[in-house]
Parts: sequence; C-alpha cells; structure tokens
Amino acid sequence: MNQTIQNQLHYLSQKYNEYNLPMYLSYPVDSHWRQPADESAIAQELKEIEEAQVYVHVPFCKSICYYCCCDRVLSGKDEDKDQYIDALEQELALKLSGRSRKLKSGNLHWGGGTPAYLNERQIERLYGIIARYVDFEDNARIKLEAYPDKQIVTEGKLRLLKTLGFNYISFGIQDFDARVLNAIHRECDLEDTREIIGLARSMGFTVNVDLCYGLPFQGLGEFERTLQEIVRIAPDKIVAFPYAHYPAIYPLQRKIPHLSLPNNYMVSRLFELARQYLSTDYTEMGSDTFIRNNGREKHPGTHVVRDFMGSSERSSQHLLGLGKSAVSKIGRLYYKNVPAMDRYCSALDSGRFPIETGKTHLLSGEDAIREDVILKQLLGGNPIDKQMLQECFGIDFDSYFQEELSVLRGMEKDGLLLGVDSPRITVTPTGTYFIRAIAHVFDPYYKSTRNGENSI
Repeated sequence: MNQTIQNQLHYLSQKYNEYNLPMYLSYPVDSHWRQPADESAIAQELKEIEEAQVYVHVPFCKSICYYCCCDRVLSGKDEDKDQYIDALEQELALKLSGRSRKLKSGNLHWGGGTPAYLNERQIERLYGIIARYVDFEDNARIKLEAYPDKQIVTEGKLRLLKTLGFNYISFGIQDFDARVLNAIHRECDLEDTREIIGLARSMGFTVNVDLCYGLPFQGLGEFERTLQEIVRIAPDKIVAFPYAHYPAIYPLQRKIPHLSLPNNYMVSRLFELARQYLSTDYTEMGSDTFIRNNGREKHPGTHVVRDFMGSSERSSQHLLGLGKSAVSKIGRLYYKNVPAMDRYCSALDSGRFPIETGKTHLLSGEDAIREDVILKQLLGGNPIDKQMLQECFGIDFDSYFQEELSVLRGMEKDGLLLGVDSPRITVTPTGTYFIRAIAHVFDPYYKSTRNGENSI
C-alpha cells in the first residue's frame, strides 16, 4: 500500500468510524426486536413450512474467551450437557412433532460455544434426535464449529461426525500470536491446528477457519505471521471479521485493556493485509469471506446473502433456531429464544416455546426493502440494483431513498461509491473497508440507538 492510499485510508477511517456500528447479521439488528410473540401463529407457521436452515446452539466451552460476543457456558460436566440435550429434545418435539411430514433442510449448523466439546455419545444422541424431525437433502451442508484442541477434536470424534453425515467443520483460530491470545484468554497451538485440520481434510471434511482482526495487541506484524501460516494450512474457506468491543454488553471484555486495541485506521490496515495475503489463492465473497480457488467450497457467484449463518449462498427463506439464545426467522418473522438456561428449560417444562419476551420482529414492507439492500446487496458484495428493487418491491429507488441518496453522494465524493445517480450503485475497493458505514445509511432503526444498546 503506497503512502497516498495510506493517507486516504487514515482520513476515511476517522470520518467513517465503524466502532459503534453493527455487524448486520440481520436487519433490523436484534436490539430493535421489541414486539410481543404470538406463539400460536409461530406454531402454525412451523407446521406449514416445508424446509428451513436449522441452527442448533450448543453453548458449552472448556474456557471462556474474553473477546467473544456469543452466548456460552463454562462447563465440563457431562450431566449439564446431557440435561441440555434433553431440553433440545423437548424443543424439537414442541416445534416439529405436529407436522404431517418431516422438515426438509439443506443446511444444519451446530454453533456455540463449542459444539465439538460434546462427547461422542452426546453428539450421536443429539444428531439422532434432530434426524427424527428433519430430513436432509442429498447435498446438504451439515456443519459443526470446533476449537482446534486435540483433547476436544479427537480422531474418534471426527470419524463419528463423518459417519453421521457431517461434511463441514469450522475452526475458530482468530490469531496465532501468543500475546494476542493471552490478552483474550485463549489458546491456539499452531502445530495442533495443522494436525487437526490435516486430519479433518483427509477424512473428506470441507474446512473453514475464522480469523479476527482488531484484537488487543494485534499489529500488522502479528497478523501477518498468522496469515502466512493460514495460507500454508490452506483451508477451503476463511472468514475474517472485525473484533467488536462492547464491554457494556459483554462484561468479560472489560478484562481487555482498552489502550491495547488497534484504532480504526489500524483495523482497516489489518483487513487490507488479509486481502493482500489471500488474493492469490482465494476469491472474496460478501463482506468478510474468502473461498479457496479450486477448493472443496464453491463460490456461489452473485448469489450471496448475509444472515445469522454468515455470508453464504441463498438456500432458504426460513431459519429454525434451537437452543438457548438461538435466533429463528420464519418468513418475515424474527424471534429469539431466552438466553438464561433456567428460563429456557423452565419454559419447555411448561410446554411453552422458550421465546424471549419482547424479542420478536415482524418485517414490515419497508423493512423487507431495506433488508434486501443491506443484507443481499451491500453485504452480499453486490451493487445496489435500482431496477431489480423496483421489480421486486414496486418502488422508484431515487424517490424512495431521497434522503439516503444525499448521504451516498457525499460517500461517492470520498471514493466509497460509484454511480449513485445511475441505475446501479457500486461499492469501490476503498468503500469495501467501510461497508457497514454504507449499510448504516439505510438503517433508520439504528440511528435512534441509545448508548449501551449496541448489538451485532
């Protein structure tokens, strides 16, 4: 990166500071889901839908990382995990037992927490419970998240997963630098990671790794060494996402010294470094994902959408979330399960859906338009197509988004966008560093966010 581009990036990083902007895994983000839940209507919808993506939240972890924004529980006790699987069985029966046929799915994802922390008996039992209610398509993606720890991810466990039908495994690496990992209370041994990923690949798994930039004490040198090792390991897919520092919401983040965090300019430089290292062997997909050329993961081209499953191909309009804090989207209705384990189990014991009070949102017509612009076009890595929006929603883009266009024209002058007043608005290579700031222009909910109300 030459000095002129560095200076431009430094200026824009200060002007378009994304520190308090969401990651946009949904639109609107969940801090603005404030409607009451109609359980009878949800139950009826679940009886009628034919297929859905299925997400199963397994919150247990061997240790708790300070940087993490996920819902997780520190527990190594098998009885705790067994009781949770009992509750998941209750939730599945409550939601899907009244159907005339099994739910079809092309995408099953076990997230966490650390789903691989379950023992072999528990993995087999949980998968069997799900298979009682869900039929998987022949080419379904059946995925599990894992920690690259040889005590957690054993050869026997990998063989069991493969036998059950799992074909995709995602390893949370984040960084290999010892000082960075110590600051976030995490371990990730390079040699163990190489060995585990090599074993998983030899068994036929498609391998995904997660990297995080903007972590404490993470500079260009530290992240460059991590990227060099990742390129050598050559996973099929890499997700590189920015660290979100919200200590008011995630108290353990207070253990991270604020002054150890890279500033917004350095965060942009770290992402630029990732792009530089991955550009030869990988093709970028959406706003944070890189697909290995000629790897097992296929790039879906322009059919990319951002949602709670990450940046992926469009595979379903429905998402069924299972487990505490899990998110569902059935049609235009978002809802979230209660995060507290005792309340989650208590609701199920009472025969009620474990939905968090006031954490439901039915997309309005306007929401659906803005969701398309933010999640399917901008964060999907595609231009804003005014003609397509007119055909889908019957709107004249320039009239409908008159206020937003005045802001976008300023971004165009700064080199973030091209063709604001043309039929297609394109995000420039410079603009991709500030994609959340561009998306935020279309988000009237988040502009009213109060302090301490942030969300991803």
